[in-house]
Amino acid sequence: ALPISGQQRRLQQRRLSGPDEARLYGDVHTLMVYHVDVLVGTPGQLQSVIVDTGSGRTAFPCTSCGSGCGTHIDPPFDPEASSTFRWVNCNDARCTRCSGNSCSYNIVYLEGSSISGTYFEDVLHLGFAERQNRKGPVWMGCHSSETNLFRTQDPSGIMGLNDNGWDVIEALADGPLDRKLVALCFAESGGAMSLGGVNESWMPISSPMQWVSYSSRFYVPVGRISLGGEVMFSNVGDFHFDSGTTFTYFTSSQASTLRRKIKSLCGSGSCGGATLSASGTCWRASDADIDNFPDMVFKIADATYTWRARGYLYEHTQGTWCYTFYGEPPLTLGASFMLNHAVVFDRDSGKIGFAPSSCPDIDSRSDPVPSAAVSSGHAIVLPLIPGAKETTTFSPRAADVSSETTTARADPFSGPTNRPGEVSSTLGLDVSSSASGVLCLTLALACSTISSTNLRW
Repeated sequence: ALPISGQQRRLQQRRLSGPDEARLYGDVHTLMVYHVDVLVGTPGQLQSVIVDTGSGRTAFPCTSCGSGCGTHIDPPFDPEASSTFRWVNCNDARCTRCSGNSCSYNIVYLEGSSISGTYFEDVLHLGFAERQNRKGPVWMGCHSSETNLFRTQDPSGIMGLNDNGWDVIEALADGPLDRKLVALCFAESGGAMSLGGVNESWMPISSPMQWVSYSSRFYVPVGRISLGGEVMFSNVGDFHFDSGTTFTYFTSSQASTLRRKIKSLCGSGSCGGATLSASGTCWRASDADIDNFPDMVFKIADATYTWRARGYLYEHTQGTWCYTFYGEPPLTLGASFMLNHAVVFDRDSGKIGFAPSSCPDIDSRSDPVPSAAVSSGHAIVLPLIPGAKETTTFSPRAADVSSETTTARADPFSGPTNRPGEVSSTLGLDVSSSASGVLCLTLALACSTISSTNLRW
């Protein structure tokens, strides 16, 4: 018999229990990152990790790091307290760097921060136990050193989600996950995340989901950018969809042109009583004024993405709104670009989907889980996995309406801008394919369909 791939095995042994989901914490103005809680080991130890589609490693401090690591929200992970812990040794075929007999890492990120340490394997569970999410064995890193932003940030570590074969999605998709998929929904404070599928009760969309193919590591082609109805740029280039980067980055010329155009459009009073600061980087404006600012519209492949002022501006202090985009390549669509959208990174189909969403506001661990939202009538339709021959139905779990009671997170948050863009080499997967099949998910009814019409995402 011929060996079967991990994807084929998932299709044959599909579990129809829906996605795993968890609350997100953070923002673009104070904490300047979004992070999720995970339980690691047996029994589970709580760790807070930045959700980062721009890198592929999950790692955090262990007790052995000592003064080599900073102080974070949660205590360091204690390997000796977990009955399922094991170190990864150099005999593992996936190990590319050794220190002694241990598989090690040394990763430098774009803004200069670095982490180094040793890989281990243990079980990981997304969110708290009350969510009834599934757990599985994952390769993770025990930091022996943190520098710069990694040392001073509030979250304990980072969860890399891109497609280099070492990440949480890749590991869990060979076990409990229904699909190699992560969905993120960033609100102005907190949000929601799911693995393996999309929970529409947490990410209700106000218009149909649009899909575009991505190249390796979540790069998408931006063909045109319009502002206030006027085309500003054409054939802009490939942008990195990177949830771990706080802001959005253009070339210096592009950022300056966009800011000048906003100044021109709002200078005549069309943006209410908004006035530009002397520095040109912030506006004095009321909350109502912000809704009068022009929309920025991106043509991404064949899809249209509307970036509203509440995404490209953030309230730095009361009544002062500052830009969330800069002229500093590489070209990046960061967390500020993803605000108030459900963004789905579907690695099984090689596509990214997005639609405006009422993402849940979450301030602390003591907040209740998001309540089920009233359906907008728009189902989240997932592309068929290339090569799949059978249909699959997903349905929300009863746990979607459960409650969580936990200890409140310490406030206030404090942390600098994080721009993790991994410098170390990664194995990228470029999977692009059109397909006529679709999977249909609705809050009230789960269904599966094979469409006879070719769809374009």
